[in-house]
Amino acid sequence: MSYMVKGNLRACLHLDLYESLEHVEVKIYKVNSGSKVTHDYKNELHILSADAILNKSKNILGSGFTDSEGNYVVDVCDSYNEGAIEIDLVVKDKQARKKKKIDPIHFTVKRLMPVWRNNGELKEFSWNYSFGFQLWSQVRHHFDIWTIIGSVKSIEDRKTPVEGVVVSAMDVDWVKDDLLGSATTDRTGKFRIDYTSIDYMQTFLSPLISIETPISSMPGPGVYFKITTSDGILLYEEKRAVGRTEERKNILRCFNIDLYI
Repeated sequence: MSYMVKGNLRACLHLDLYESLEHVEVKIYKVNSGSKVTHDYKNELHILSADAILNKSKNILGSGFTDSEGNYVVDVCDSYNEGAIEIDLVVKDKQARKKKKIDPIHFTVKRLMPVWRNNGELKEFSWNYSFGFQLWSQVRHHFDIWTIIGSVKSIEDRKTPVEGVVVSAMDVDWVKDDLLGSATTDRTGKFRIDYTSIDYMQTFLSPLISIETPISSMPGPGVYFKITTSDGILLYEEKRAVGRTEERKNILRCFNIDLYI
């Protein structure tokens, strides 16, 4: 009899905003009898050490990767004869191209007793999981990931989405404003910009020295936005002073905004 585990993985970014976990490795392990759960998998991120990963390797049953929508399929090896399993994830640094690469992290998500469904000569178990904000924010903090999620709508009715415009997020600085990133709105007017602290901790001496000018204790950037056409024609630009207001001078690691043009 063959076994297969499949499902979908996503994580909470902010309030009711979720992202699909793409290109994440899913590993399935058998659980030795008498093995105890020592951590709270739900709310605390416990990164496994190299020794712990090596020790678990003898119990590996199979692995696979999520696609762009967070879907995964893992074929379980023939040595499995039912019983409890542990599901681990290996997450890589998606922002490595912008900064010094951070090694992937390997952590356990869940230990459970699967209920198998017969499908001919195959037994299937479906396991979908949504990471809560508390745990997923720890993963994002580990990789220094900051995100701006928003939408662009018509100023006339404040409802109609504006598709195909380029939104640029700027960080106000004393010497030179930093471009955090740009993104094009989709057919629903939504956009997403991912960046790192390196993108806003800049000085006129960067990259030799990468701290804000002057040295600031604020953990987040002060942001204002520009919107252009795909050809670079300016459609909308906020004043730099907006980036120093209470609402914008120290934005959170995940910031959500609606813009109107």
